[in-house]
Amino acid sequence: MTTNPTADSNPAPHEAIGLARIADMLRAEAANGLYWGSEPDEEARLRALRDRAAALLAEVDHRSYEEIRAVFATDSVLRTPIPATEFRIDCGDGTRLVHRRRFRSDPLARRLEATAAALGADVPAQPIAIADTDLADLPCPHTYLLVYEFTTDLDADAAEKLLEPADPDLDGDLPTLAPAASAVVRERGPLRVSPAAKEILDEVAALAKDSLAAATSPYSIERHHRVAAHCERTVEAELVYPRIDCGDLAAFMVPTGADAAIFDDEGRILVIQRTDTGQWAAPGGGAEVGEPVGLASVREAFEETGLEVELTGLSWAFDKRDTNLGDSRMPMIMSFTARRTRPDQTIRLAPLEASDHRWMTEAEAAEADLFKGHELRIPVAFARNETLK
Repeated sequence: MTTNPTADSNPAPHEAIGLARIADMLRAEAANGLYWGSEPDEEARLRALRDRAAALLAEVDHRSYEEIRAVFATDSVLRTPIPATEFRIDCGDGTRLVHRRRFRSDPLARRLEATAAALGADVPAQPIAIADTDLADLPCPHTYLLVYEFTTDLDADAAEKLLEPADPDLDGDLPTLAPAASAVVRERGPLRVSPAAKEILDEVAALAKDSLAAATSPYSIERHHRVAAHCERTVEAELVYPRIDCGDLAAFMVPTGADAAIFDDEGRILVIQRTDTGQWAAPGGGAEVGEPVGLASVREAFEETGLEVELTGLSWAFDKRDTNLGDSRMPMIMSFTARRTRPDQTIRLAPLEASDHRWMTEAEAAEADLFKGHELRIPVAFARNETLK
């Protein structure tokens, strides 16, 4: 026979982190809906959703609801997983430093070059792996880290003094994945939540229901189905949450997208003709809080083409701020190479996203009218695909 544990005997750190994760995802849904704009009634529901996300986080975080709500209210850009770097620095005294830091105003190439120059090291060409705070169950805002290696003759003390301050909320055990293995789908069972948290989640579910009843935009419909699903994957239980530190809630946000350069056995790349501009592009889109960026690439490929794909590598961690493209909506793109898992699968385009598709050779892609940024990423993807053969 089993009985419900008493609140005093059951502090629930796992459940606290899980609740912080839900709050992070709901915060992102609200911020992204407000970013794209909607009718006044829907905007009011999205602001209420943002406030309910703050209330959920206040159930477990050491800060008050008012403090958290004030931070959430400053969201002004798209919210995705936040990009960061993990530098593994092998020093001359045999010590290995591990330094983790989110991006601020410094783009990726500049950070790598500045760090290499300070350490007297070579600039690493590619990240060796990708880490993810969500997969590691860190309670901070969802962050993915590009892992690079440096070697310096400096000892550890001298090297550490040359580095910018690390982000303490990224400390912890962060397993890393090779880019080709980074499209992880983590199975998560129902999350136990306290009665107070369940009451807030019921309010969230009611907001989603109201939004779905009024929604006409397919993107809004998708958003609120996701919101409702977050609520449904919880079950009420008698538990008490420990107070935890959910990290830098005001961390600088560099919105991230992911695309998939899908190659066939003949070395051709699959491109879609965008419905909005008529230009050609690899399938891709924004990453979602709560999913690894590699999985975002696989998901976007399926949503836009109907193809099930597997990643073969990371073609380019593409920071548009390094290329002066000036696209503030999605400055960072994780561009993966991929292949179909079922070569006989029929392409099924999403009409809102694509009006046509083509398999292009490298020469054909060089002559095509490519969507902004793809004229840079697609040639790199061809070169990367060659190295993987």
